[in-house]
Amino acid sequence: MKICVVAPSDNVYSETFIHAHMHGLSADTVNLVGDGSYFPVRELQGETIYPRNRLSSLSRRLSNRSVKQAEAEALGKFLIRRQVDVVLAEYGPTACAILESCQMANVPLVAHFHGFDAFQYSTVEEYKERYHTLFDQAAGFIAASQSMADQLGFLGAKSDRVFVNHYGVNVSKFQGGRPGASPPHFVAVGRFVDKKAPHLTLLAFHQVIHQIPEAHLSMVGDGPLLEACRQIVIALKLEKHVSLRGACASDEVAQILRNARALVQHSLRTGHGDSESLGVVFLEAGAMGIPSIATRHDGIPEVVLDGQTGLLAEEGDIEQYAKHMTALAADPALAQRLGDAAYQRITTQFAEEKSLTELHRILKRIAQKG
Repeated sequence: MKICVVAPSDNVYSETFIHAHMHGLSADTVNLVGDGSYFPVRELQGETIYPRNRLSSLSRRLSNRSVKQAEAEALGKFLIRRQVDVVLAEYGPTACAILESCQMANVPLVAHFHGFDAFQYSTVEEYKERYHTLFDQAAGFIAASQSMADQLGFLGAKSDRVFVNHYGVNVSKFQGGRPGASPPHFVAVGRFVDKKAPHLTLLAFHQVIHQIPEAHLSMVGDGPLLEACRQIVIALKLEKHVSLRGACASDEVAQILRNARALVQHSLRTGHGDSESLGVVFLEAGAMGIPSIATRHDGIPEVVLDGQTGLLAEEGDIEQYAKHMTALAADPALAQRLGDAAYQRITTQFAEEKSLTELHRILKRIAQKG
């Protein structure tokens, strides 16, 4: 079976799941990427689908609609030439962009939704009509959590074409955490964006140091809220207690997590509807035996079991969140117990190999149905 994976770009800094789909499936895989738009323009490493100089020449003579039609036909011919059996589109808008090409090539299309594409109000409204067509004509839809599957059903996807497949983690890469032996050091990993609410993590941590002055918080990542968080750190006089590490390579992230008492992330549904789907970082921490302090947000409770593998607070409840952080800062034995349970759960239920095997099974089933 030959699978074509289509992603908006080749930037996989915060999209380890897409990287896994491109390089970990046990099948002959063709990987296509866009240039920031949702329509693919080239192979990840290989030929261009439609020569840009020729496209530029066409655009001077044809309408925008005609150019898009030429692009769609070029992709359709590419899929036929490469003998693709099934296409996996990363994100709903990507699937909308290539639906016509897949139909031209008579290749089944599977749309993998990941978060904003199913929840963000502006995206759902912008793609309302195209999603209606997609849900009617695409062969299948994959959601990273049951919460997202329910949302796809609400948007119009038929339940018999929606498959839940949780993300997986490379267990061999994330090992060696000892939360019970580590200092009260909390680690946050993720982009500084509204739905991850790093500012609320900081406000909760500010309460923690009044009771546990030796506590420390390392925040890994960058994004539009980084400067605001830097200002909060200064305003609350947390410079000695908080390290803003910026974006780090995955190996460095693993080392930082390895020495943590717990992972912290205060995910929430934003005012414009954006949401997490699952949160790969919770899988990475759990594979290390590190407990998570998180929120009851969309798919997160499907991974982090409150009181068993971590602690959950309500979205926006800083007081409750701070109490959870204080509890683990003061009780290393509790952190170790939760971490041990997280390790058992993640390594058996959320290993990357298991996730990729299930994804391959879904795609093969759809390809065989045609």
